[in-house]
Amino acid sequence: MIRINLLPIRRAKRQEAGQRQFLAMGLAILGTIGLVVFFHLQATTELEKAQHDNTMLQADVAKLKSELGDYDKVRAQREELLRQRKTIQSLESGRTGPVYLLRELSEILSPGKGPTFDRVTYEEALRKDPNAGFGGNWEPKRAWIDSYQEDRLLVRLRGSAKSNEDVAEFLKRLNASVFFKNVNLDATAQASKGVVKFVNFGLTTTVVY
Repeated sequence: MIRINLLPIRRAKRQEAGQRQFLAMGLAILGTIGLVVFFHLQATTELEKAQHDNTMLQADVAKLKSELGDYDKVRAQREELLRQRKTIQSLESGRTGPVYLLRELSEILSPGKGPTFDRVTYEEALRKDPNAGFGGNWEPKRAWIDSYQEDRLLVRLRGSAKSNEDVAEFLKRLNASVFFKNVNLDATAQASKGVVKFVNFGLTTTVVY
């Protein structure tokens, strides 16, 4: 019988199979490394592009600021101007509003003084009604104010006077004043305190600020 030793052939085949496995593993590792390198390069490229775009945007912003000025600074200046304007308007309102109005009433009811009036308008009113003029020698202490209420430029005023003639004189002065218009006498009523007699009156008028 002839015997053939196959061990060297089997050993060679096993070595060849092992080499193929190592080769496949090597290729797989190389492929993995290649993919990692590819994605890394791609990510690096995208990052560089994003950094470039950001740099361009910052340059554009800097250019706009140089052309238009610092926006935050301009906005702060605008807000400061608006605040100053509001303060000025508030002061103007106080100067031409209630403060001057109360001063006007004080002038009307002070001896030797009178209302603030426009002479042309006043003389025109006298031509229409000679009795519309106020008296220069009237004693203002003959009339006084008891209450003053204002709501949206409409004033309700209550007071007293020595006589109806004094009430009429007070109304003439209000009508002549540039601070009042549409002066209407609501009511008068005789009153007394002990032996002193006087007239209570109420009127409405619109104030001009």
